Amino acid sequence: MPEINDRQFLLLSKLKRPQSLAPSVPRPRLLAGLHDGLSFRATFVTAPAGYGKTTLLSEWVSQLHVPAGWLSLDEKDNDLIRFWSYMTEAIALAQGGLSDHIQAAATTLSPGHYESYIITLLNELSRLDKPLVLVLDDWHVIHDADIIASVSYFLEYLPSHLHLYFGSRTMNGFVRARWISRNWIQEICAEQLCFNRQEIIEFFRMDGKKELTREAIERISEQTEGWVTGLRLISLTARDRDEMWMDAWQIPSGTSLAHEGVERYLFEEVFAALDEATRQFLLDVSILQRMNSPLCEAVAGEHGADKLEELLHLNLFLIPQDDQREWYRFHHLFGEFLLREQQRRDPDKLYELYEAAAIWCEKQQLLEEAVDYYLAGAEYNQAIRLLEQMRSLMIRREFSTMRVWLSVIPTELLQQHPYLYFSYTFSLLWGQEVDLAERHLIMAERHFEAASLSWSLDEKNRYLGYLYYIRNFKATQYDMDMIKGLEYIQLSLKYSPNGTDLIFASPQMPLAPSIYRSYNGKRGEHLPRGLSDTFFQNMIDFMKQMGLEDSVVVCYGELLYERDELELAERYLKLGLHGYSQSHFQPEKVYVPASLFLARISRARQDIAEAEKWLEQAYRRASLDGASEAPIILDAELAALRLDAGDVSAAMEWKERYQVHADDPISVFQLYVYVFLVRVLMEIGQGQEAWALSKRLFQLAVKNHRPMVALDIQILQAMMLQREGKPQQALLGLEEALTYAEPDDYIRIFVDKGKSVAELLKEYVGQRQKGNLRDRSTPSLQYVRRILSSFGGAFGALPLPSGDSLEKLLTPREHLIFHYMEEGLDNPAIVKALGIGMGTLKAHINHIYSKLQAKNRVEAIKRGQKLQG
Repeated sequence: MPEINDRQFLLLSKLKRPQSLAPSVPRPRLLAGLHDGLSFRATFVTAPAGYGKTTLLSEWVSQLHVPAGWLSLDEKDNDLIRFWSYMTEAIALAQGGLSDHIQAAATTLSPGHYESYIITLLNELSRLDKPLVLVLDDWHVIHDADIIASVSYFLEYLPSHLHLYFGSRTMNGFVRARWISRNWIQEICAEQLCFNRQEIIEFFRMDGKKELTREAIERISEQTEGWVTGLRLISLTARDRDEMWMDAWQIPSGTSLAHEGVERYLFEEVFAALDEATRQFLLDVSILQRMNSPLCEAVAGEHGADKLEELLHLNLFLIPQDDQREWYRFHHLFGEFLLREQQRRDPDKLYELYEAAAIWCEKQQLLEEAVDYYLAGAEYNQAIRLLEQMRSLMIRREFSTMRVWLSVIPTELLQQHPYLYFSYTFSLLWGQEVDLAERHLIMAERHFEAASLSWSLDEKNRYLGYLYYIRNFKATQYDMDMIKGLEYIQLSLKYSPNGTDLIFASPQMPLAPSIYRSYNGKRGEHLPRGLSDTFFQNMIDFMKQMGLEDSVVVCYGELLYERDELELAERYLKLGLHGYSQSHFQPEKVYVPASLFLARISRARQDIAEAEKWLEQAYRRASLDGASEAPIILDAELAALRLDAGDVSAAMEWKERYQVHADDPISVFQLYVYVFLVRVLMEIGQGQEAWALSKRLFQLAVKNHRPMVALDIQILQAMMLQREGKPQQALLGLEEALTYAEPDDYIRIFVDKGKSVAELLKEYVGQRQKGNLRDRSTPSLQYVRRILSSFGGAFGALPLPSGDSLEKLLTPREHLIFHYMEEGLDNPAIVKALGIGMGTLKAHINHIYSKLQAKNRVEAIKRGQKLQG
């Protein structure tokens, strides 16, 4: 079977402007209204079915002297990834292409996460210098909340030269009051789309009928209310009747004037006027989403191609789907009518028709459509067979599509295919349907108890490996219970020592400067040091089986850095940086954060040249790899090095080069960039802008469960309050940050902020000792002193705490080294006992000296013993 790729699943006919098979009535007043839309962000052409929305938009686009993209939507487009794939392709076709980094950014799309991609696309479009129109036809079929929210977000920040046009039966989820009040949108509604008397006359003239009497026009206008499809149906109904019928025409008195009633009556009239062979052909092909001659033959018999040609001559509600006029679809109203008729007349035959369509599509490698037809025809085993073949794409990319497909298959049958069953459950979690996923996990556990007695050991282990891996994912991502997550990942590793292929089901996230800070977590809920170390070691072992451990290794190195365990952090970061798993896909996701934190370790050692070297190496590698997201991150870190030395020029150059502003739309994936912008604004005296931006970022970080970033922002806010002459508020803000940071033993997040935070910490200790900060759940002074000791120099010169606090002042490794020093072991003996390098030992000893404010070993031992009582 040929390799499946994403583009294979883009039906280019959806990106073509539909063309009518017959001339349409000129409607200059409406075309002018659409042209006025070039002064608005969006134009909504909204009316019930059959009002000619598509025809009007298509005719306008054909006359437009502006690049225009077109997207015809259908029910299957209720998938965030699929929708934006089509949207981007429509824009690219109209514009003549988009840059490569748009495709890279598309990997960030997943349920609930669209801002990063939309912002990248908006930034790309902002650089265009000519108008662009994008038409979204049949918008009313879209009901996915993520898509509606993402398009709303897109419209909110749309560049002035880009204009959206929606053809829709409803506004469908949009809250338009704000847009109207800002004069962003205009609407063309059903009343405007209705044919007036002159247009009705012109319609029947063009359709080849004699000129109607005034009475006939009045009657038709009154009973159809200018409804375009009603007029078309009247014309078709009169095709083979006496011309006098037109003058006398009227809808029977018992028929509702609502469009649905008129539609039913008129379609029946049109359908009844056809010969039996044509009626049967229409019923047979009513099940098709789109049709061409070979497919019609496969479904409706050997004369299918001839019948399709006959319908084209009759102009019977067929809409071309491509420029070559090979593919067609029915007008939606007519297609819905025919399918209802087939279901009413011969429901059993539907299954035969669906099967015939599925077999033909599969032979033509139209696999997605084949799955649709197999499922519609209840051929679940055939659909499962195809889905197993398509798994590399469907599992990794189109979560919503896969979720819809698998939800149709009976649970009892799906459970016989554990890979698909657990993939479905996994997709529910990625789609944030947590309760439904939990029900499926419970059903999976019950199924194992009931059915596993007859399974082989391999089958049991594979099943449990899947189950516990997804349990781990739910525990860590949604329940945020790392203790349970550790238990589950250990069980998954026990039963699947070679890992699980379900790992590939997760969507790719944007390039992040920190893997650890990108993990979700709840503020105030912590993972004890020993447990976190065990968790990471188990995750590394688990991922190593699939050759994907490097990102977890680097993540653990970052955590060690945050604890100020620099030597051990350096070891893990280098291990991840030089690993092999990153080479398979988007290696910058590993080497950028690894290099960035190795640079921070060098900066902590005051080796700025080495820090710059790490960043420059990553920059060169990213350039060779075409990693377009990397420069803004690496340049920010380089600018931060200069900022530490009091040089704001590099930061200002960074701000101008990447055009970042305090009022920009911001996604959770851009937190690093805009947190750095807060610092830049602080340094150049734009305190109000910095404060307002920090508040937006803090809310974004908390909402999206980024506790480390929220902590980072709180510390910056304390610094801003201190600069504004609000010391009491600054200390209270700092105290809250310390309270959140202490359980996880974070040190560097304070130390890396420099002198001003050290001074705030010293002031905080002083106020605590004076009793000026009371009645709060406060962090321990031992923890605060540990942070201060990591600054070194004068900043650590505080009175030593009283009481038994040495264990809290030192890290576990430092505490062990102190006891070896007490016992009189020299450095070589300690190195041998611990199995570490001499450089690592000396770094630990220097930390001990700094924390105990000692100049040598003897002094350190005396002070440490005093603390131990």
